[in-house]
This record gives sequence, structure tokens and C-alpha cells, in this order.
Amino acid sequence: MVKLWSIGRNTFVQTIRQPVYGVLILATFAVLVMDVPLAGWTMDPSGAHRASDQKMLYDLGISTLLMSGLLIAAFSASTALRIEIDDKTVLTVISKPVSRATFVLGKFAGVAASVAVAYYLCCLAFLITARHGVMATASDPYDWPVIVLGLSGFGAVLAMSLLGNLLFGWSFAATGVVGGVVMLTATAGVIGFVGKGWEIVPFGLEISPQLPAAMVLSLLAVLVFSAVAIAASVRLGQVMTLLVCLGVLLVGYSHPFLFGAESQPSPVIRAIGWIVPNLRHFDAQESLMRELDIPLDYIGLAAAYGALYVAAAMALAVVLFQRKVLEPATASGVIPGAVSLLAWLGRTAALLIAGGVVLTALSSTGGPTLRGLGGAGAVAALAAVAWVVWTFFAMGARWSYWLILTSFVVLGVMAGAGLLGLQWARVEPLGRGNAWCLATGLLACVVVWILLLPRTRYHFKSSR
Repeated sequence: MVKLWSIGRNTFVQTIRQPVYGVLILATFAVLVMDVPLAGWTMDPSGAHRASDQKMLYDLGISTLLMSGLLIAAFSASTALRIEIDDKTVLTVISKPVSRATFVLGKFAGVAASVAVAYYLCCLAFLITARHGVMATASDPYDWPVIVLGLSGFGAVLAMSLLGNLLFGWSFAATGVVGGVVMLTATAGVIGFVGKGWEIVPFGLEISPQLPAAMVLSLLAVLVFSAVAIAASVRLGQVMTLLVCLGVLLVGYSHPFLFGAESQPSPVIRAIGWIVPNLRHFDAQESLMRELDIPLDYIGLAAAYGALYVAAAMALAVVLFQRKVLEPATASGVIPGAVSLLAWLGRTAALLIAGGVVLTALSSTGGPTLRGLGGAGAVAALAAVAWVVWTFFAMGARWSYWLILTSFVVLGVMAGAGLLGLQWARVEPLGRGNAWCLATGLLACVVVWILLLPRTRYHFKSSR
């Protein structure tokens, strides 16, 4: 635990000192302030436009917090873990009596703490803007206590950071974060007791009581993003880590539509649905819009679900890091991130196809037949061959590069011919409509583009 605490503390300090960390927080502040005028354009048919504008402000604010948390988690994870792997500074830590699992868990603890602090600061700014409210008409007065006290607190944080950096050599970003936690907390607390006419009012009079619960649920989703970002950073670079987190965001919030009972997914799609987190469990925007209570037991269940998924993501990160080669290597021996991602996706697709076909054959109506089992076995054998090919591809075998490149070029040509209506290209399963052909063609183009990149070609030329 002492080693875990030391790694987590150093990661936290290193993360909050990064300029991109402070830039993302400041950008979130700016977007939250801009959400106030943007929310004043709703058109409620009942005439209650002030209430609908305020609900829109809540919706925009929660969405801003979620996207900001995702970006901060992705950049913080790639900075804390990937840079140390690429620069080989991780070898100094691993050479000590520190296990790889402790190192990964400590990195996650530090990243999660820094992301939680950034999220807390953004939540304070959101609560201040939500207290100001939307000016539905030009005659609505400004909330001067919010403007004066908010700008005063923010100015005090900037002055503290500048003076600390100039006089004592403190990190500007780290000083701003620590000072922001203190000053903005005090500012938000004072604003909560001061009314629009500078009178004393009950705390949080202008704020929806369900807004803090909604922010807690969004924080759980952000912590899930942090775990996914750490797992992805073990093998991928900064850009690919960000793309993985964005993919989890899009698929996770579309989970009920992609993998729900109404969509009647196939066994393969259902298996993917078990892996991808259902982020709708952390979405409280509908409750805010309909002014529904968010019970504490639901928050507890959502927290348990998030904790289990974080544990699964960290288990995957530990496994990936255990198999990671950390010895000093030449530039030609370093696998590009895109090549590693393609190999991982190819082997995952082979497993899902084999498992889905076997499950479909076993669960067919009327019981499994000999012909169905034979076909499933043939497909499973082809999937096993694909797994072997992608494994050699990950190892840098040149013949696997040319085999996969040729296969995807042929796949792209067949998809293009299918879009043109040529009958010879309408073979199953590629001929199931123009949408399927378009998606297949785009996939083939992306893979071929990655394979033709100079760094990818140089890697396979240099590999033995």
C-alpha cells in the first residue's frame, strides 16, 4: 500500500502540473459560461419558456461536464502512463521491488484523483452559472452577486498562481488547481447564501435539488472513462486512446438501442453488449428535464456497476501490462500503435465471430443439426486461422502484412462493385444492401490506409 500510495501521489502531482490539464479546465469554464446564453432559445409551447430554458441549461452543463471529463481522463492517462512507457522511465520503477500490477493501479489512482479534482472544479463553475440562470428576455436583470463574486474568486486564483510562480517558483497549473479548490469552493458557498438582491437566502435556493445527484452520476461515468483510458494507454498512443474513449462514449450511450431487447441482437452483438459499458445507467438528464427525484439507492446501484466495470478495465490493463515488453528496444522493434490496435481488433473479431456462430448453431430452433454444426465448425476453423494470422501480424511477420493488405484491398473492391450494382459482387454476407457495402468499403479503406502508412511499412520491412 505504501508503494501504491507513492505512485498514485506522484502521478497526481505530475498530472495537475501538465499545461494541458489546466487548459482543459479553463476551456470547460468558458464553455459553461457560454451555455447560459445558448440555453435561452427553447420554444416551450405551453409558454413556460423560463423553466424550459433553465432545464436546457442543466442539460448543456451536464453534457459539458461529461465531455470535459472524458478529454481530461484521456489526456491525463496517456501523459501519466504512455509517455513513461515510450521514454523507458518505467524501467526505473519496475527495476525496484514494485510489481507491474501495483504500478498500473497506482497510475490509475493518481489519474482518477486528478480527474475527480478537475471535475469538482468544473462542477463548481457549473453551479455558479446555474445559479445565475438563463436570461429568457432582454429585460431580465443580471445576477450581479454571481458575476461579482464569481469573477472575484476566479481573479484571486489567477493572482495566486501568478504570484506563486513568480515569487516562489511554484507550478502555475498546480497552484491554480489547489487555489481553485479553496477559493471556488468558498465562492460557491457564499453565492449559495446570497440572493440576487444581495440579501441572505436559504442555501441553494435557485438550484434544482436533483442537480448534485446528476453530477455524481456523471462523475461515475468519468471514472469509467479513466479506467478505459489507462487500459488503452498501456498499448496505444495519445490519439488512439482518445479515439477509444470516444468510441466507448458513443457506443455506451447508444447501448439500449444497439444491444437492447427490442433490437433483437445476434449472439455476437449480444456478447459485445456484455463488454461495452451501459452508460445510460449514469445518465440523469431525463430526470432533470422531467423534474423527477433521483433516489439514493439508484445512485448506489450505479456506483456498484461503475466500480465493477472499473475493476474489469483495470484487470485488463494489468494483463496487458504484464505482457508488455519494457526492455530497451531499437526504433524498428517498437510496434506502431495503429498496428497493435489492428492486431487486437482482428483477434477480437475472430473470437466474436467464432463464438457467435457456435452459439447460433447450438441455439437454433428445433435443436442443433449436423449440417449446422458442420458449418459452425468450418467457420470456427477459419476464425482460428484468422487469429493465427493476426497474431503473426502483431509479431511483425512480413507475409501476414501482405496477406492482410491483399485481403482488404479485395474486400474494398467487392464493396465498391456492390455499391455500383454489379451482380458478381453481391455475395453473402457482403451483398446485404448498400449500407452494408458502404460500411464494409469504409472499413477496408481505413485498414488499407493504415497499412500503407510509412511507419507501418517501415516496421514490417525492419521486422525479421
